[in-house]
Amino acid sequence: MLSVAGETLNGQRLIEFRLGHEAESEQGLAVARAELLVRAEVRSRRPRFTLWAFTVAGNGSETRVGPLAGAARGAGRAWQRLDVTRAARQWAARGARAPLRLLLDCSGCAGRVRLRLGGAAAARPLLRLTLAARAARRRRALDCDAAARGRCCRQTYYVSFRALGWDDWIVAPEGYYANYCRGACAPFLNYHAQVVEAARLERAACCAPVRFSALSLIYFGADSNIIKRDLPEMVVEECDCP
Repeated sequence: MLSVAGETLNGQRLIEFRLGHEAESEQGLAVARAELLVRAEVRSRRPRFTLWAFTVAGNGSETRVGPLAGAARGAGRAWQRLDVTRAARQWAARGARAPLRLLLDCSGCAGRVRLRLGGAAAARPLLRLTLAARAARRRRALDCDAAARGRCCRQTYYVSFRALGWDDWIVAPEGYYANYCRGACAPFLNYHAQVVEAARLERAACCAPVRFSALSLIYFGADSNIIKRDLPEMVVEECDCP
């Protein structure tokens, strides 16, 4: 989620993250990991700097700096990454209805590194949440683990962007279930019978995708700005014999 403009504390701008309505649920959030991404514009060669993120509590005159949320030494890339899992879990445990507010400080940045805490959405700080897996409510009749042996079904197949080495430019998700179709179509008992019938009639039903869904992808563009794009027909949702 992207940050929104916050108030200032001791002359420093606070960054806030609000949970979108589409992510809210009665069960709340179960955060497995949280990462804060901040864009840094380096103005000198190989500067040495450290980023510090602190939680912020209270409002107005009662605003105060809380515990350390995360820290990281500056890297050569434009987007700096800080692990803020503990702070995000505590925020989620409180219901995540109030914004998560952070104060970002930098040791060694003065005159050499500029942090982009506001401006265009593509350059603002980003909070990447990885949620703990929940029991999925799936139509098991579509999946191969519940289908009759050899019948047309949907086989789950996970694509990991990290395993592909793409996690340096894809922000979210870390991977997705692409899935594929396998099995024979009734009344054929096996794939061999289906091939023989297809050769005899020059046509036969084939186990194939009949319903897809899109994949929402957040990634770094050529100018290091954050881009969100919905890619159609990336996930196989249902298989049948059309």
